[in-house]
Amino acid sequence: MSAREFNQSVARAQRVADGEPVLITKRGEPAYVLLSIAEYERIVPARPGSMLELLAMHDDDLANDDGAFDRIIDEIVADRKNDFGRPPIEF
Repeated sequence: MSAREFNQSVARAQRVADGEPVLITKRGEPAYVLLSIAEYERIVPARPGSMLELLAMHDDDLANDDGAFDRIIDEIVADRKNDFGRPPIEF
C-alpha cells in the first residue's frame, strides 16, 4: 500500500493489519509496516518497564510504578541530546 493510499484509507489499512502486516511504501520503496498490537507483542516481547507496559497501566498502578516511568523518560531525553550536550527544547 502506498503512503498516499494509506492516508486516504487508514481504516482499511487497520482492517487488513488485523490479519497481516501492511507494508507502506514511499516513492515505491518500503518505508513502514503497520501491524496489530497482538502481532507487535508477539515479535517484540515487552520488557519489564517498557513504555508499552506503562501506557497500558491504570492510574492506580502508575502511582506505584517505583519510578519506572521517570527512568524511561530520562533515557529518552538522554538519547535525544544534541551535539552540544543539551536536552531538546521542551514546549
